[in-house]
Amino acid sequence: MTIDLDSSLRTLHAKRTELLNQVDAIDTALAALATAGITVVNAPEPARSGNDVTSPVVPTRIKARRVLSDEHRQALIDGRRMARHRRAVDEGRARELLAPSLAPSQAAGLPRLVKRAK
Repeated sequence: MTIDLDSSLRTLHAKRTELLNQVDAIDTALAALATAGITVVNAPEPARSGNDVTSPVVPTRIKARRVLSDEHRQALIDGRRMARHRRAVDEGRARELLAPSLAPSQAAGLPRLVKRAK
């Protein structure tokens, strides 16, 4: 399989000249409209020089990201776990808890063995 580069190049050059002719036609039409004093509705605003700034640039303020504390995050996890367990009890897939046990987050703060004061 051979590729004919000459025909591809000729086609690309022809397309380029056609597009350049279209751009030139657009430029002459815009120049004619500008000299006649007609403004184009959808045309972009003409570029202004840096000295003619009408309003100062105001930076956008972004709120800081909200982060949960570790205690709050652990409480949410415990609540979801207990809700899953309640649903499982209602469906008959788990046993009901006799007494609410301390959540792991609360149990971690208490010592396991405590000395009695005499």
